[in-house]
Amino acid sequence: MTPSSPLSTNSTTPAPYALEQKRGFDLRQFWHSFLERIWIVTLCVIAGLFLALGYLARTPKLYQGHTVLEVDFQEPTVVNVDQSPRTGPVLGNLEALRTIEQNLRNRSLLARVVRAEDLAKDGGRALLGEHVAEPKQNRPSSAAASPSPGKTTEFESVVGPSFTPLEEALGGALSSMVTPVIRKGTRLIDLYVTNRDPAMAQRLAEAVGREYIRSSIEHRASFSQDTLRYLLEEEDRLKKNLKRSEAAVADYKAKTPDALQLGGSATATGSQVGAGSTASRGGLVEDKLQEMTSQLTAKKAEQIKLEAELAQVGEAGENVEALLAIQSIATAQPVVDRRHDLAQAEAILAALSQRYKEKHPKMMAARAALEQTQDALGLAVLAQPAVMKNGLDQVRNSVASLESAGRDQEKAALALNKAAIPYQELARQAETDRALYESVLRQIKETNLTKDVKTTAVTISEHSPLFRLPVSPKPLRAIALGLLGGLAAGIAFVYGADALDRSVKTVDQAEAVTGLPVLAAIPETTNGTKKHRRRGKPAPLRVASYRLVADAPDSSVAEAFRNLRAALSLLGPEANRKIFLFTSALPSEGKSFASVNCALALAQQGQRVLLIDGDLRRPTLHKIFRSPPAQSENGDSPGIVGYLVGESDLDHAVRPVPLSGIDVVNDASAANRNLPIAMGGQLSILAGGRRAPNPAEILSGPRFAELLAEAVRSYDRVVIDSAPILAVSDTLLMTPFVQTVCIVLQAKKTPRNVVHRAIGLLTTASGRPAGLVLNRLPNPRGAAYYYHYASPGYGEGSYAGYYGGYGEHSPAADQKSTDA
Repeated sequence: MTPSSPLSTNSTTPAPYALEQKRGFDLRQFWHSFLERIWIVTLCVIAGLFLALGYLARTPKLYQGHTVLEVDFQEPTVVNVDQSPRTGPVLGNLEALRTIEQNLRNRSLLARVVRAEDLAKDGGRALLGEHVAEPKQNRPSSAAASPSPGKTTEFESVVGPSFTPLEEALGGALSSMVTPVIRKGTRLIDLYVTNRDPAMAQRLAEAVGREYIRSSIEHRASFSQDTLRYLLEEEDRLKKNLKRSEAAVADYKAKTPDALQLGGSATATGSQVGAGSTASRGGLVEDKLQEMTSQLTAKKAEQIKLEAELAQVGEAGENVEALLAIQSIATAQPVVDRRHDLAQAEAILAALSQRYKEKHPKMMAARAALEQTQDALGLAVLAQPAVMKNGLDQVRNSVASLESAGRDQEKAALALNKAAIPYQELARQAETDRALYESVLRQIKETNLTKDVKTTAVTISEHSPLFRLPVSPKPLRAIALGLLGGLAAGIAFVYGADALDRSVKTVDQAEAVTGLPVLAAIPETTNGTKKHRRRGKPAPLRVASYRLVADAPDSSVAEAFRNLRAALSLLGPEANRKIFLFTSALPSEGKSFASVNCALALAQQGQRVLLIDGDLRRPTLHKIFRSPPAQSENGDSPGIVGYLVGESDLDHAVRPVPLSGIDVVNDASAANRNLPIAMGGQLSILAGGRRAPNPAEILSGPRFAELLAEAVRSYDRVVIDSAPILAVSDTLLMTPFVQTVCIVLQAKKTPRNVVHRAIGLLTTASGRPAGLVLNRLPNPRGAAYYYHYASPGYGEGSYAGYYGGYGEHSPAADQKSTDA
C-alpha cells in the first residue's frame, strides 16, 4: 500500500447519502425536542391558563330557561271532518318540525313577547341586563304608540301587529338568546332561553312558548274567518247559478216535452239524475228498443236451434231411438208422458217376474201392456217433427216482425236524441251547480262550528324550572380548554421548530441523513462559552480544553475519543488505516479539537503518531502545543509549508512533543502537568510554519504525496487536521492521498444541505468518507440522547476536580473559538 493510493473503501461501498431518505414521524426524536423546549410548552400552557382566567373574568354569567313543546300529528278539532277536504297541514313530518323550530326565533314573534311581557318600558334594561338609553325617536308619544298587550285591532288582524322600533330591536336581541332544538325521533322541541338573570330566563322561556301558541291560535282563527267569508261569498254566487240552471231546465221541458223520453243519454255522458232530470233511467224509447232487440236475439237463437234439430230429424228418419236423442223431441210433453208410462209398465213387469213365471196370465197381460206403451211412445215421437216444423214457421214470422219493428224504433230514437241534446247539457249543468252548492253549504256549517274553537297543534309539555346555576361560562371547561389549547400551541410550536430546523441534532438523525456511520459522539461541555457570549466577545483559546484525553482522562469527552480510536481501528486492516484526515463542512465545527484528541488517544495506545496541521490558511497546532522559543507567535518556522516548498526535510519540520512540553500556555496552575502517554508512545506535530501565499498550488504538487509516504514509513499513525471543505479547496486536494476521511459535524448547527454538499464533493474527489464525528452533542436527558457514558459517577473524578467546574477553561469555549 502506498500513501498515494485512494481510500480502500471507496469502490466497494455505495453512497446512499446523496439524497436524504424520507422518513416518517420520529416519536423519539420529537420527544427529545419536546424535552429540550419544555420551557416553551410551559409558557404556552401558562398563557392558556391566563387566557382562560381572563375569559372567565370578562364573560358575564348566563342562566338558562328550559321549556318543552309537544307537536301533535294533526291539529285537534271538535268536528268530524273525515268527509271534507283537509285544510290544515300535517305536522308530524320533519319539515313541519323544522318550520316550528325556525318560527320560534322569528323576530315578529319575539317582538310580540317583548310587548306581552312589557319589556320595552324600561328601555330593555331588564331584558339585556345592562343600562340601555332609549332613543328619543323610539319613545312613544302617546298611549296609541304602544298598544296594550293582548289587544289587536282590525288592521292588525289583517296585516299583522305593528311594533315600535325599540320593540323590534329588543326582539332581534332576544332572538340571539333563544335556542330551539328538536329531539331526535320525537315530536318534542326543547326551547332554551339564556339571560343574565335566572328569573328572566325562566320568564322568557315560558313567554316564548306561550306567545307562539297564542299566535298559532290567532293565525288559525284569522284563517277560519277568511275561509268563512270566502265560503259565504261563494255560497251566494253558487245559489244564483243553481237557480239559473234549474230555470233553464224547466223552460226546456216546457218547450220540448219529448225530451223526457231520452233521459238515459245523460247517464251515458256521466251526469246524475237529480232536480233537473225527472225522466226514468233508460228513457221510454230506448228501453223499448232494447227490449225488442233482446226478443229478436232470442227468436233468432230459437230459429237456429230448430233448423239444426230438423236437420237431425231428416237424418234419423223413423228411428225412434235416434229421434229421442234430439233435445226438442225428448223434451216434448207427449213424449215425456209416454216415457213415463213406459217406465211404469217396465216396473210392473219387473215386479211380477219376481212372483210369476212367463206363462202366467198376469205376466202375459203385463207384457202386452208394455208393448202397447212402447207403441204409443213411438207414435208420439214420430208426431214431433211435424210439430217442430210448425214451430219453426212461427219463429221465422216473429223474427221478421221484430226486425221491422226494431227499425222503426231506431228511427224514432235517433230523432228524439237530436232533440234531447240541449236538455242533457242543461241537466248536467244543473247537477254540477247543485253539487257545488251543497258542498259549500257543508263546509260553511263545519267552519262556523270550529271558528271559535281555540285549539292548536303545539302545546307546552314541560314548564321551565328556575335554574340557579349558570350554564355559561363553565370554569372547569374553560380552564381545561385553556390548558389544552396552550399545550397544543406549545406542541405545535415545538413540532414546527423541529420541522424547520434543518440541522443534525442526534446520532440517529446524522446516520439517517448522511448514510454514514457516526464513529464517535462528542458531548458538549458548558460554562465558559455562555459567559463570553453574554459579553459579546470571542472566547479565548485554552490549550487544556484541546487535550482533554490527556488532561481529563476520566471525562466523558475523553471516553468518546477512545471510542473514536476503537472505531477507526475496526474499519479495516492496520496497513490500510494509517492515515486519518479530519475535516468539516464549515469553520468552527471542532475539526482541530477532534484531530488533536484523536492523535493523543492513539499516542496513549503506545503508537508513534504524527499530527499534521493541514489547514495552511489558519494553522492552530502551534497554539495548542507550546512552540520552542525559536518559533514566532504567528508560526513563521519550519513546518509543513517549509517541507512542501522544499526548504526543509521532514526531520527538521517535525517537532516531537516532550513530556515537559505540554504545559498549558499562560496557565500557572497547570505549568507542571505532563502528557500521560503509554510506554513506547510518541506524539509529534508538523505545524503549519510560515504562512503559504498559495496553499492550493502547493498542495497540488507532488510534495504532499511524498510527505505522507515518508510519514508512513517513520510513524505508526498519521493524523491530518485539514481546512473546511466548503470554505476552500485545500482538503479536496489532500483526500486522494489519505486512507480514512472523517467529517466533523457540530450538533444542532451544521445544516443538512451543507453536509450533503460536503459529502458529495468528497465522494467526487476521492470516494466515500469513512464516517462522522458528531461534536458538541447536547445531553439534556441522559445517555439515551447520544452514544457515550453519561451515567452518574462517570467523569466526576480528576476531570471535574482539575477544572473545578471548568471556570475560565471551558472546553466548550475553546471548541468554539479554535477553528475561528
